[in-house]
Amino acid sequence: MSIGFKKEIELSKLLDPRNNFIEKSFPIEFRYDPLTKDMGIILEFRRMQREKKDLSAVIAKSLQAGCPFCPESIEKATPKFIPDFCPEGRIRAGEAIVFPNAMPYMPHSAITVISSKHFVGLSEFTEDMLANAFLASQTYLRRVQEYDASAKYWLLNWNYMPPAASSQIHPHLQVLAGPLPLVYHRVLLDASRKYRSANGTGFWSDFIAKEKELGERYIATIGNTVWLTSFVPRGGQLDIQAIFQERESFLSLLQEDMESFCHGLTKVFKYMDDQNFYSFDLCLYSGVVGEDSLWTQVRIIERGLVPPVDASDASNIRLLVDTKTSIRHPEAVCQKLKPYFE
Repeated sequence: MSIGFKKEIELSKLLDPRNNFIEKSFPIEFRYDPLTKDMGIILEFRRMQREKKDLSAVIAKSLQAGCPFCPESIEKATPKFIPDFCPEGRIRAGEAIVFPNAMPYMPHSAITVISSKHFVGLSEFTEDMLANAFLASQTYLRRVQEYDASAKYWLLNWNYMPPAASSQIHPHLQVLAGPLPLVYHRVLLDASRKYRSANGTGFWSDFIAKEKELGERYIATIGNTVWLTSFVPRGGQLDIQAIFQERESFLSLLQEDMESFCHGLTKVFKYMDDQNFYSFDLCLYSGVVGEDSLWTQVRIIERGLVPPVDASDASNIRLLVDTKTSIRHPEAVCQKLKPYFE
């Protein structure tokens, strides 16, 4: 079974009020994920250029409400791990601090505060700052594995700023572990296993080789990390994948893997900042220890409020019909991103 990038184009016709009601055709591109066969739609709408957002009022309001992650509050306001799991109560690496999530989504659920600074702009994140946060999160999950062998499914989420549904401005990760994978994580795992069983080779090595051959969405390789734009975007304007080659789980990532990833991540943030994007969702999907079907990987999607009335960019088509929509072709995004990786 070869890897295919299937797409179908349909037309929607109307009489255009902006051009004397002359008939106009809008192409709508239906795409199918090469692994999961998930369908997404690329809409040929005019691009919505984000304006530079003044975040001062949002930051001031968050400080006025009180931030439990700031240095003056974190020791008193955040939970500690139980003694038999973590005798020191919290896990630290540089400025990064890991502690239990007071609103857990899975049996093992932690928060990793990335920096002591309350607000860090996209262009202000440093490679060391990011690497410490991911390494501290890895230390937490290593302890989870030792403490509870049944909690073998791991995710790291980062919802940055309110459009990404973050209730705290202070930058932080959510680290999740449990005996059951969440829905899309399960889809990735099951489809990767099925591909290996059917083909005798791993999907992700074949996929990377094919994307490099096509050259349409492949951005760059940094160390062991391959960067691409996604064939079926899960975000409206930006969906980037970073795949850790031959890394079966988050715990198998070496420090140099983390450093390579964080080096690339700062380049993505620079691009986003130049595009006036200021919010994103990031998810790291870990493979399972002892398996090599799913290589550990990250997806980053831009989030924003749609002008002129600041509508949510998470449409009912996406949330209630489970169909991804994007207003930008990933191939065009790839060409704009490549110079940032040179």
